[in-house]
Amino acid sequence: MQRSEIIGGSDIAAIVGVSRYKTPLQLWAEKKGILKRETTEAMELGTELEGFVAKKFEKVTGLVVRRDRKEFKHKEYPYLVGHIDRRIVGQNELLECKTTSAWKAKEWVDDEIPEEYILQVNWYLGLTGMEKGYIACLIGGQKFIWKVIHFDQELYEACVKSAVDFYENYLTKDNPPVAVADDNPILAEIYKDSGMAMAVYEGDAPEINKMLDERELLSLHIRNLEKQKGDIEAKIKQFLGENNAGETDKYRFYWKETRKKVIDYNRLKEDKIFEDYAKEIIYRNFRIYKKKGENNG
Repeated sequence: MQRSEIIGGSDIAAIVGVSRYKTPLQLWAEKKGILKRETTEAMELGTELEGFVAKKFEKVTGLVVRRDRKEFKHKEYPYLVGHIDRRIVGQNELLECKTTSAWKAKEWVDDEIPEEYILQVNWYLGLTGMEKGYIACLIGGQKFIWKVIHFDQELYEACVKSAVDFYENYLTKDNPPVAVADDNPILAEIYKDSGMAMAVYEGDAPEINKMLDERELLSLHIRNLEKQKGDIEAKIKQFLGENNAGETDKYRFYWKETRKKVIDYNRLKEDKIFEDYAKEIIYRNFRIYKKKGENNG
């Protein structure tokens, strides 16, 4: 099976909605070939450093690991698969190797492990029948840590249920998962052939009207909250006066002069060189207008 036809360990966090990097809709669009799966330099380096992390794990723990290139499959659902990084020699245990930036070191403090990785390792444990897994991570190229993850049967079964639902009700059909806020940047890519048509909704009108009403109400709340926030900032600035910083027993706050250079577009237009450097971008702009003079109840 090709990657687009399977559900792997790296997909689980997105499917259950806890991934910080990918939504269910984005995963669906990538597997359907609508969006191109991005491969970042960090991902490439992670793959290249996998061997180093494994060797470091051996040195620190005294355990011996070896590659296992077998594709593990769920007995009932063969499209649910797993590929582990390493197997612990002489033990029914596995190792997952990771790398991350120094900015994310706090995610590994004490007993903490990023949720995406807990789900991934637990997925592999469930598919392999192993009870214990190790996760080793190189942080910022300067700090190495390793931790233990024990198999959680209940969590595994919940993930299998979600993965089967995603595969059978979305992936094998032209039925995209419900979009969430993080999908806004990619929705225009998924539906880029917008045309000029006007859709008239009849049967779905009450549901759509309800969503639009809720959005308008939220917009009003946001404007009110922004005003309240602005009022508070104005009062604090008034306290500071000509001082550029202030301090209480709880906070330190600043109101500093900041300088930055910006492009003078009017000058460019006056000099008639704006068009030489202007670049046209095409995007879809979302707007709402409430009809007047009609029964909107």
